[in-house]
This record gives sequence, structure tokens and C-alpha cells, in this order.
Amino acid sequence: MALAFAKLMHLFVQENAPRIAERADGTVEHRRQTVEGLVSLTNDYVSKTKTATSSVGVVLASIHTDNLEWLLDYCKETGSTPFLYSGERLPEAGLLVPPTLRGRESPAYLSYIVDFYDHLPDYSLFVHASPDQWHNDLFGPLTSNTLKVLRFETVDVRGYVNLRCEHNPGCPTGVFPLSPSDADIEKGDIRAYFALAYEQIFNVTREQVPGELGNVCCGQFAVTRERIQARPKEDYERILKWAATTELTDDFGVGWVLEKLWHILFGMDPV
Repeated sequence: MALAFAKLMHLFVQENAPRIAERADGTVEHRRQTVEGLVSLTNDYVSKTKTATSSVGVVLASIHTDNLEWLLDYCKETGSTPFLYSGERLPEAGLLVPPTLRGRESPAYLSYIVDFYDHLPDYSLFVHASPDQWHNDLFGPLTSNTLKVLRFETVDVRGYVNLRCEHNPGCPTGVFPLSPSDADIEKGDIRAYFALAYEQIFNVTREQVPGELGNVCCGQFAVTRERIQARPKEDYERILKWAATTELTDDFGVGWVLEKLWHILFGMDPV
């Protein structure tokens, strides 16, 4: 029975191999064309930085399996510029490359600020690559829908706006840097070292570390050029270096720490 089944599977694979390969090649080709379209929009912005008309940049990290058709459509419809960073050790042709991959999307976000600090669009939208996300809430899971209803007047007033409307998880308080739990200390969790990470990231003393932090999850937000440039470029370079070299935590922990701090980095109160 097993032998007969194996023979049937072998015949099935042989007969369908061309179709499977064609489907795979088609997916790869579609991704290549999509990426080429996005890279072309980025290059157009870069070549005209002194006269660029795009007022919105969309920043994200991507791996080769991401479907980015939504991003290309959004940028074409709105006149926005994509800034697409590779999230892989072997980057695709044309993608921007961060100096480290530690910290999930964080290196892409920070690299964008460092790379384009003097030529930022009016607004920078930092998002994840997949077309739908569980943390896109009031307007459904599609990121494109969330971006389409974003009110830039609000971004102007606040300087920084998280793209998630629900405050849970993360608020009102999610981290207590100066009073980690015994369990966190025993496990060596990054929460036990959060105060030290804060000191290193912001280049401050222990006295300047807040006792409580509250952040809306989940690493998607809009920021004005003025708010980004309220900090010197050197700050972002230091934080990017911290992400690449810190021994306080691992890849996931780097991303988790920075997700808790984006709002503070861009001028908001700790809670």
C-alpha cells in the first residue's frame, strides 16, 4: 500500500512539476516587477531631493515572500514614496540595506532616518510589510485602509501618531524600568535591564529614566519631518549602533525595547 501510494505521488509530482514551477516562477516574477516599481519610485525621489514633490514617505522592512502589491498601489494612488529596506541577509536587488538586522523592523526605521535625515518628506509613515496586520483595528486589518483614513492634520498637531487606535496592549502602563519583577530578574528578561537599555539608548543618567512607560503597540506610526529632526542625526546613529551591538538582549528583545520607546524618541511623554 505504501509503495503504491509513493508511486502515485511520484507520478503526480512529475505530471504537475511544470505547473508548480510555472506558478512559483510567476510569483517570483510578480514580486520582482513589484519591487522594481517601488525602487523606481524611490530612485525618482532620491534623484530630485531638492525639488521632490512627494510629501509622504512609507518606510518598511521586507523579506522576499512579502506581497508588496498593496504598497505599490498605495504609493501610485497617493503620490507617496516608498523606502523599502531589506530584512534579509541576502538583500534583493534595489532594496535599501540597513547595517544590521537585529530588532525586526527597527533597523529599517532607524536607517531610513539616518540615510535621509537631510531630505525627509513632510511625513514619514513607518509600517509593516504584510498587506494585513492583526493590530490594524478600527478600519479592518488592511494597512492600506488604515493609511487612507489617516488625518495628516492630526499628525501636524501631535508630531507623532501611532496608527493603532486601541490602547491595549501597552497602555496605560506596560513597563516599569526601575522596578522589574523578581521573575524577570531571575529569568534575565530584558525587563530586568530596561533601565540600563534606556540609559544607553537616550544617553542619559539613571535619574532621568522614567519609572513607568506606556506605549500603544505595535510599531506602526506617522511622524512629521520636524519631529524627527528635533533630535540630531547622531542620536539615531547611536541607537542604530546600540541595536547592532547591545549584549543586553537578543534580536527579538532589541525590537521589543524600541517598540516601547518610539513615542518617547519622537517627543511624546513616557505615559
